[in-house]
Amino acid sequence: MWAPRRRFRPPWGDVSENKRFTYQPALDGLRAFAVLSVFAYHLDAGWARGGFLGVDTFFVLSGFLITSLLVGEWARHGGISFGGFWARRARRLLPALLLVLLAVAAFAVLEAPADQLDSLRGDGLATLFYGANWRFIASGQSYFNLFTEASPLRHMWSLAIEEQFYLVWPLITFACLRLARGRHWLLGLVCGAGAGASIATMAVLYDRSDPSRAYYGTDGRAHLLLIGAGLALILARWTPQRAARSTVNALGLAGAVACVAFWALVPDTAPWMYSGGYAVFGVCVAAVITSAVQPGRFALRSFLSLPPLVWIGRISYGLYLWHWPVIVVASPARTGLDGASLTGVRVGLTFALATASFYLVEQPIRRGVLRGRWALAVSPSAFVATGVVVLVATAGAAPLPKYLQGGPGSLTSRAERLPAPQEQPAPPPQAAVAAPAGAPAAPPPRKILLVGDSLAESLFDGLQQAAVEQGAQLYSGAVAGCGIIGGQPLDVTGAPYSWSATCEREIPKYQKARLAQIRPDVVIWLSLWDRYDRIVDGQHVGSTTMSGRFVYAQLIDEAATRLTSTGARLVMMTVAPSAPSDLAPDPPQDLSFERMNSQLRDYARSHADNTSVVDLAAMLCPTGRQPCPEEISGVRPRHRDGNHFEPDTAGWVAHQLMPQIMAATPGSGVGAATDAEAIANASVGKHA
Repeated sequence: MWAPRRRFRPPWGDVSENKRFTYQPALDGLRAFAVLSVFAYHLDAGWARGGFLGVDTFFVLSGFLITSLLVGEWARHGGISFGGFWARRARRLLPALLLVLLAVAAFAVLEAPADQLDSLRGDGLATLFYGANWRFIASGQSYFNLFTEASPLRHMWSLAIEEQFYLVWPLITFACLRLARGRHWLLGLVCGAGAGASIATMAVLYDRSDPSRAYYGTDGRAHLLLIGAGLALILARWTPQRAARSTVNALGLAGAVACVAFWALVPDTAPWMYSGGYAVFGVCVAAVITSAVQPGRFALRSFLSLPPLVWIGRISYGLYLWHWPVIVVASPARTGLDGASLTGVRVGLTFALATASFYLVEQPIRRGVLRGRWALAVSPSAFVATGVVVLVATAGAAPLPKYLQGGPGSLTSRAERLPAPQEQPAPPPQAAVAAPAGAPAAPPPRKILLVGDSLAESLFDGLQQAAVEQGAQLYSGAVAGCGIIGGQPLDVTGAPYSWSATCEREIPKYQKARLAQIRPDVVIWLSLWDRYDRIVDGQHVGSTTMSGRFVYAQLIDEAATRLTSTGARLVMMTVAPSAPSDLAPDPPQDLSFERMNSQLRDYARSHADNTSVVDLAAMLCPTGRQPCPEEISGVRPRHRDGNHFEPDTAGWVAHQLMPQIMAATPGSGVGAATDAEAIANASVGKHA
């Protein structure tokens, strides 16, 4: 991910002039900002919502430096030494990486639960062979999933993309320069076409329910590396003169401001980033790089060259490698710390490990401690030995338990009256409903309990009639104004709703009473209130921060564990954003719907043995864009307020949902396809 700091001399300006430039400290300053933004994002700093884009900064910077090195070598020698290039990359990257893998292996032996060892083994070997990103895609390890314990190697996906680039790009560069007789036009064409194809690929692969495929994939990320490569080709043929340099520096300063805005404001769930947003950020980084390498004194270049930033940039590779394992291992449960004290320990430990790695391992090896026969003997031996250690340390893996987290909900309860449970007549016998193709035979659900708020209530009558037609009986456990998960929802002023404390105290007891009385086969989860920011244990929790999402994940798990405690299967319904209505003809954008839906889908994937998702949101909002359409197939299901269903349309909605609910079986993880899903797929394709 990080290019070497040793002096490099690609051609600068016209190749015939053989102009050269030496080490640029400002680029190390840029590295410092990139790695610190990622670190702050993973530490859940509220001012670093877009800190994940630090990785993309490294992509652009690596594409620029590596292409500059390769083009410069061709200009000087008329060729490229592949062996020399790959040896330098291995000498720069492998020692610190092997050290981190050995530390993770020690964690596996001493601390990791048995059910995590199998995952750690696969992650470790994939990291060793620089295929971690494809490993996470193939194994379904979502970067955004909060319901499984995070792998201490999950951040290695970006390093894998870098190494795949280092392996392939010298070959492409050599072929293009050879075919074009040393001229850059063909390589520039490859950069442009490749970047355009990669941008389109990311947009096509983006799935709003889980963007991990687009996020992890080398094909979707390649455009950032190619933006940097294209910049190297431009600056290899063009040297800004004094007048043009002022414009370049002004653009660099504007790019720096834009980068800071991205780092501070852009959430990791922003859909528009996957439709060219990452490319825009990459261009901003390219503008900063262009200004940073210009000769002379300029505010941005001088600032990025400050000694503290340059030093952090020099150890940035180690900081990136160590920071995530430290965050995962130094958890509140293991340290007994929280808040600022825990952050201080994590930061201090990360810097200590990265500094020791840099001065005691990385630098000595780069300066030639291991050369010649020693290098030929030690390097492959260390590589193989690390792989063996990972295998041995993760031996004895246990199968995953039924639940990956926690026990029953533990929110405090006190007595206040809510609607009393009401029995309803049992349904008449009906023919069994066929299980989905490929699924084990299972008896159809006979008793279904609907829990949630007024949205669930507005759909109850329609669902009840649809259930009877399917041979089942629907019972109500919904309470208007009360959601399903714990905590107290906040209004627009940041204050809890006046009745939310009562909901928090009594909803768990009310649900337990209904479960005990009805003993349902299926519980349907449907709630608008769960998406709001809330007070949990006296703390303000928001869904836009990493720590907030972890709290929401725990609240969802507590509620789901309660609702399945009697053996019922759980069917979670996603909730669609508002549609234009009589009360609100132009509803505002609201990302809270998608954030909550994403967490419900994550939970279902992690608990597929007893939890499924029915995508009501895809039915009501098939394009995936806000606002949702007012009319679906000639029907206005939410015409009065844009959220709740009307008596005359609830039946239309329910008759499309009920087959999915009936077909949901343990281990399915998704509902059966219906007309609603067909509508969604026809409108937006496989990936919304």
